Amino acid sequence: MKIVVKLIGPLIYEAGFSEKELELADGASVDGLLDLIALTKSRPKVVTRNGLAVAPGEPLEEGDRIAVAPLYSGG
Repeated sequence: MKIVVKLIGPLIYEAGFSEKELELADGASVDGLLDLIALTKSRPKVVTRNGLAVAPGEPLEEGDRIAVAPLYSGG
């Protein structure tokens, strides 16, 4: 299945791309995707699928658009 992954902020530099179409096996999960793009596991991040928050173990579907952003804080 094909999905599009968009990285935000410093994650772009960590993974080496800002947006990329990836081919994944059917049944791939959000965790599997994060492992594939080799982001630091200890860094907190927010993952959305088609604009809505998604849990790490949820399966992905053909055509999903995934955005991954680091957590920010401040005021």
